[in-house]
Amino acid sequence: MKRRFIAGSLVYALVVSSATAVVAQVRVPGWNRVAPPGGHQNDPQLVRPTGGPVVPIFEGWFPNPDGSYQLCFGYFNTNTEQVIDLPVGSDNFIEPREFDGLQPTHFLPQPDGGRRHYCVLSVNVPADWGDRDLVWTLRDERTGQAFSSPGRIVHSTYRHDEPLQLERRNSAPKIKLDPAGAEAMGRIGSTTGTIAGPLEARVGQPLPLIAWVRRDNPFREGDGRSIRVRWFKYQGPGDVVFTPDWTSWKERTVGWVDSATWLESADAYGPSSTEATFSEPGEYLLHVQAYNASGRAAYEVSDFEFFCCWTNAFVRVNVGR
Repeated sequence: MKRRFIAGSLVYALVVSSATAVVAQVRVPGWNRVAPPGGHQNDPQLVRPTGGPVVPIFEGWFPNPDGSYQLCFGYFNTNTEQVIDLPVGSDNFIEPREFDGLQPTHFLPQPDGGRRHYCVLSVNVPADWGDRDLVWTLRDERTGQAFSSPGRIVHSTYRHDEPLQLERRNSAPKIKLDPAGAEAMGRIGSTTGTIAGPLEARVGQPLPLIAWVRRDNPFREGDGRSIRVRWFKYQGPGDVVFTPDWTSWKERTVGWVDSATWLESADAYGPSSTEATFSEPGEYLLHVQAYNASGRAAYEVSDFEFFCCWTNAFVRVNVGR
């Protein structure tokens, strides 16, 4: 019998027979544990350098101005070193199938200084979505275990403040991928947010990329916090190497945009540049994410933990030989 887990907010409920649950607990300690007050849910053996699964996580929802909704998902790679690629298909799918194909296929290791990768998938559902579920499933290729996370808009406790958070006097950065183009703000997805391209590239030849960012925070006049810009491969057949390297959350110099670059005028944006080099031809989707400095240099993910405020944007690239 294949084992199927339902995951949400890092709380995992086993929906299998008791005999199978025992086997799963022995193999992956911590899956069936509820954290005590002040404690940690996961057994230390859950996280390892390689060999563990990737688990989808439903993080919450928020309404759009047009009456539709966004359902936000992140993922928890239990590996600290292993990158996992799961193409769209039997090991990586969304139900209902009309939304299948929007999800990432490239899963980075557990962040240093963070717990997981937050809201990388944001799905737009219609205003009449009601109490239906949108379910993202990832299957561990080694064991056949399927990890599923249902997203729904019925619980107000999962509603996100977007793109402003009054309680923390915070607002999401704005991103442009073309200085004269559309502007992205908030945790929107590749179907409702800013998506540039397609750009043309060749295998082994660096492709220059620029993101322009600013923040207009209505709660803090002259908000001087810098903005971090990070690039990721979202979908595609081969490896993508970004130069400089954007993978570390704790990076002190790479990707930071100083507020002076946009505070000089209401129309100014601060640029952040990188280059992407592709190992194989094909169609790629790149993900660019901008978030505010937390004020704690050693731990730059507090905006993610409080579910506000950061911004997603995307770039399509066609790579030839």
